[in-house]
Amino acid sequence: KNCTGCRQCYLLCPEGCISGSKKEYNVDLDYCKGCGICANICPVNDIIMEQE
Repeated sequence: KNCTGCRQCYLLCPEGCISGSKKEYNVDLDYCKGCGICANICPVNDIIMEQE
């Protein structure tokens, strides 16, 4: 994990399905709609979108 703790994924998720603190965040896949905003905004490309 390369997370820097910038919180951009947490702040910009339109569904509010990202939680966590410091350098560890989790995505609640029950609410995630797969928009990819978090992956696109991550400055260190630590979020990888995958198909279910």
